[in-house]
Amino acid sequence: MARRQLKIVRLLEPELCLDCRFAHMADVEGEDGSMKRMIYCKRLDCDNWDFTSSESARSVQIHEDEEAA
Repeated sequence: MARRQLKIVRLLEPELCLDCRFAHMADVEGEDGSMKRMIYCKRLDCDNWDFTSSESARSVQIHEDEEAA
């Protein structure tokens, strides 16, 4: 499987992700090495993303058993 380029994007309405079946919690490492807890979305065609201020992510550890809600 090809490696995907991970991006950190701003959510337009984060509340919508709390009930979405494609959203999971994840620990994300940014380009600067800082770790943050964020929502990871598996839906590649989501309309709730704002790409204007996207930044690269070094790594993501997804918590499949933990939904965003």
